[in-house]
Amino acid sequence: MKNEEKCPYCGANQFVEGKQEGYATVSPISKTLTFKSQKLYHKICLECGAVVKSYVKNPKKIV
Repeated sequence: MKNEEKCPYCGANQFVEGKQEGYATVSPISKTLTFKSQKLYHKICLECGAVVKSYVKNPKKIV
């Protein structure tokens, strides 16, 4: 995250990016079995540990 962005919970401006491993993926809700899943990434505040943003890097690949 950019330095001017602030954590909405504690106001800090230092973050780390992490990703969930294993079965923590995002896939289309309309399909039961699919190979179009994406890893879930998080922006985490280094001060309070809050997850301030969760996202996938390639959302168009889910469709």
